[in-house]
Amino acid sequence: MKFIDNIFKTAFDNGQTALTEAQCYAVFDRIGLTVPKWQKFDKTAENFDSIISSFGGDKVVLKILSSKIIHKTEAGGVKIVLKTDAKAAFEELMEKFPNAEGVLAVEFINYTPFALGSELMLGARADESFGPLVVLGFGGSGAEFLTKNLKKGVSPSIAAAADLQPASFIAENFAAKYSQGLVRGGKRHGDINKLTKWVSAFSSLINYFSDGAGNAWTIEEMEINPLAACGGEWFALDGVIRFRQSKNVTRSFPSSKAIESVVRPSTIGVIGVSENKVNMGRIILNNIAKAGMSKENTVVIKEGVTEIDGVKCAPSFKDMPFKLDTLVVTVPAAFVPGVIKEAAASGKVNAIVLISGAIGEKEGSADLKKEVEDIVIKGREINPDFALNGGNSLGVVSNPSKVNTLFIPFEKLDPPLGVNEKLAPCAFISQSGAFVISILSKHSGMKPVYCVTVGNQLDITVADYAAYAVEDKDVKVLLLYIEGFKPGDGAGLLRTIRRAKELKKKVVIYKAGRTGAGQKAVMGHTASIAGDYFITESLFNQEGALVASNFTDFEFLAQMCLANADSDTNNKSVFMISNAGFETSGMADNIGEGSNISVVYPNEKLSLEMKDILKQNKLDAIVDIRNPFDVTPMASDEVYFNLSKAALKSGQYGALVFSMLPLSPAVKTLKVENPDVISKLGALKRETNLPVAVVVSAGEKFDYYRSLALQEGLVVFKEADKAINILSQFFK
Repeated sequence: MKFIDNIFKTAFDNGQTALTEAQCYAVFDRIGLTVPKWQKFDKTAENFDSIISSFGGDKVVLKILSSKIIHKTEAGGVKIVLKTDAKAAFEELMEKFPNAEGVLAVEFINYTPFALGSELMLGARADESFGPLVVLGFGGSGAEFLTKNLKKGVSPSIAAAADLQPASFIAENFAAKYSQGLVRGGKRHGDINKLTKWVSAFSSLINYFSDGAGNAWTIEEMEINPLAACGGEWFALDGVIRFRQSKNVTRSFPSSKAIESVVRPSTIGVIGVSENKVNMGRIILNNIAKAGMSKENTVVIKEGVTEIDGVKCAPSFKDMPFKLDTLVVTVPAAFVPGVIKEAAASGKVNAIVLISGAIGEKEGSADLKKEVEDIVIKGREINPDFALNGGNSLGVVSNPSKVNTLFIPFEKLDPPLGVNEKLAPCAFISQSGAFVISILSKHSGMKPVYCVTVGNQLDITVADYAAYAVEDKDVKVLLLYIEGFKPGDGAGLLRTIRRAKELKKKVVIYKAGRTGAGQKAVMGHTASIAGDYFITESLFNQEGALVASNFTDFEFLAQMCLANADSDTNNKSVFMISNAGFETSGMADNIGEGSNISVVYPNEKLSLEMKDILKQNKLDAIVDIRNPFDVTPMASDEVYFNLSKAALKSGQYGALVFSMLPLSPAVKTLKVENPDVISKLGALKRETNLPVAVVVSAGEKFDYYRSLALQEGLVVFKEADKAINILSQFFK
């Protein structure tokens, strides 16, 4: 790599931030990749005619050499001419671009342009969150058009270079499949093994020249478009490499003990509590006590007062009767640095939960943010387990410790304390506190092992908590709301998602900042660094996370995972039943190309069993056996259940959508009717350990019926088509 290192140094000394195309070809050639025959000419054009005549074919490509002009074709800096006309074309280019470094003459590769698969775009880029990335998609002049108009996620493909398996990456790549003729009537354009060599070389190069790799230079972006197929070979017909000096990306990470101090504190303190009025600190203090944390293990840091609400006060950190796992800080932003500095110096505080805002998310607070971050890092020199959660945090709830530091009054939110045996234990980690309490308010059955509102991520990040939670034996589902990443967080989350898959745990993610407007919004919320959403979504999906595209999907995916964390999901055949024709039609309409659900009709044995159920209830004359199954409004809830039970216990189906329109007079769904079908359904789900989605497509009059399903740990939808959509995502 010394040769390439020297190319970067020469270019940098020349004031370049991008290599010329000639320098790009030199790099590609050095790492064993195929490039056309080429020669750089300065204004003197020495030996021009003899060199051009040595090129194969009767044509030559002339390109202006300039590190400042990236899109040379659009600028008129590219000419394809007969070799006999090359000298005149050279002179025209030099006249048009007098400040250019020269002209690059390139052997003309006689490939088939505009044929899908004959031109690819191979790229690599440095990403602060995910590290080096490799990109492969359709190339040529139509690349942008194809990318915009193809279904999202089809092309290009993106992968983290650090973990790239080139052969697998290419095997799943849509554009590469076209290049191999793996479509009806397709033609094989280039050798797959040679394409694999290109991808592998790009991956190695971007990994080597990256921040943190110990080299002087970092490749910010590298691209070949087109990478053209000709005679089985792949040729770089264009090249872009942007580079810079490498940066020091070292970060001081919180220890596992520090994170444990936040989510499982045995002692806790609060600073910023008023003895005269109910301020934020006072609400938090009372919420801690109401949650069950012993007042003997709680302390208020306040001078001149001996006790507040039965909790003893200490005038300073050094005077505290015990060391704190967690200190909740609610003082105004201007006082935060002093408080944190004193807490760190005492050596008697592990983790700080910083409620105070306006530190990073508010314009003009960057210096305050930097001061707090520096204090935390210095504090670790005294106590390696010193760390900070927040600022702008809403607080933390820990079920193991019986702690609730949310500053929401009990009258407005029942904290998620206790255990719901019918739902899997989860960790709910969110940058937005409002997002957490909104969902908890709507889903009172959700009892996370711990909820952490991370806020601005001045120190501990969502990725840090997720890495801890995935190894927590008490946690089976991770629910993550992310607005932005610190350097390396994306790569860290990929490792966590991969680890979750190994441990058969579920990860549900909502990533804010999906659009330009969304990125601006989260920047103003929690001072987030919003990365490219397409990259984030693509990489998380590849590793097996469930990435929600909207809040509603996040809630339903979370419920589906909590209700079915241990369910067998290998069988993706779903039995769908309804007493309303519009629902069976809607369910079928949502199982199309790209769905992860398969639809099969009941087999002969199951059909006979179902026919017998219909016959016993005198429905055989009006109902046909099918899937989705329309039992008509004449079917009772008993018929409904018996058909569903037969389907789930047959072994033919891996899930059930139970959509019983509750307005039918034949079914018991009102409280006065004492409905029991839901309790039977809950028992059936637990017996078979298969996902069951309940649809109640009716108004608030049937909220009692809905509540029964929720109490059974079933996932409840208001629309049948939504149930199908969520099941498909769950079965991904």
